[in-house]
Amino acid sequence: MENQDRYDVIIAGAGPAGISTALHLAQVAPELVAHTLILEKARHPRHKLCGGGILEDAEVILRGLGLDIQEVPHCDVDWAHFDYDGKGFRMRSEKEGRIAFRTIRRHEFDAWLADKARQRGFRIIEEAAVTSLTLGETEVCVHTDKGDYGASVVVGADGSKSVVRRAVVPQEQTHSARLLEIVTEPRPEASFHLQANSYFEFLYLPQGIQGYSWDFPAVENGQPVRVRGIYDGNVISIDKKIGLVEALADELRHHGYDLGAYKVEGHPLRWFEPRSAFAIPRVLLVGDAAGSDALFGEGISIALGYGKIAAGAIREAFIRQDFRFQDYKSRIMRSEMGKSLWRRTWMARIFLHLRSRRFQAFCWQHLGWLVEWVMQTFMIGWAKREKK
Repeated sequence: MENQDRYDVIIAGAGPAGISTALHLAQVAPELVAHTLILEKARHPRHKLCGGGILEDAEVILRGLGLDIQEVPHCDVDWAHFDYDGKGFRMRSEKEGRIAFRTIRRHEFDAWLADKARQRGFRIIEEAAVTSLTLGETEVCVHTDKGDYGASVVVGADGSKSVVRRAVVPQEQTHSARLLEIVTEPRPEASFHLQANSYFEFLYLPQGIQGYSWDFPAVENGQPVRVRGIYDGNVISIDKKIGLVEALADELRHHGYDLGAYKVEGHPLRWFEPRSAFAIPRVLLVGDAAGSDALFGEGISIALGYGKIAAGAIREAFIRQDFRFQDYKSRIMRSEMGKSLWRRTWMARIFLHLRSRRFQAFCWQHLGWLVEWVMQTFMIGWAKREKK
């Protein structure tokens, strides 16, 4: 490890989780900024699959960092609909502008965050893919396709297929959801979906898709678009009556689209598992590399929240010169974000297992008040509770 650049902290991944870790470090341990390196396998602005929903939790964290999401091209979503066969309920915040949430395009949002990190003094090396780690007693060597770098601490913010995670958990049976996504032009003349609203449709759950299809309004390159997709939480192994592609194609036909005319892309999403490992000496995980929302696949606010927790743990490690990160898991589990993630995993195992058509129709059409209360009380709004 002699011929390498040496840093106090290396962050693998310049997405929301990695940049949030850096920006929070700048707040709690500014002396580490000049000694922190961020590695990114692509170059911003880079393509990233994501529905792009920015919940209030994300905005609370960004405001705490002195950032304003309205600097990024975005779309205000009027109402969020939760339906079964087109019937259900809708919800939105009754505070702070009375919207459901905002949507962004990830290539724009991530590039904006990376620029903020650069402005605050962080060094980012792009097009440097992490290939492996070598763990030592006093440092970790991060091997990339551009060379080797040494650090006292490495943060794995490199997504669901994390290379860093393989150093933390060399062998594991992971639980991953599956997603497909496309971007279309709006077709208000053919679709019954209101163009200012977002939709979560659970029609295909009885057929084995343990999740929902979604339809979000967004803005890309200054033009309105619809970001559509389908999410399968993959709770249990069952014989599916319909495949993801087939279900997405069927949903699109209801709104005047032919799936064959669009590029379909997919990716896995690692569940948050409370029994999982989140750190080993000198290495800790954040964002999708650690585990994200199992119920709805919501990831941006969670990624930002991990960054705040990780920065606090890193600061304490350098103060005490103890880099074992033995309390990192408990920090996550004690946090309001961790509690929310645990509840979402628990709820996903139960709710997405209930595939009865009658149950799903009854739930979304008649129990909307209860679902909304559970969501507002136990699953979202955690960032505000964290501040208290």
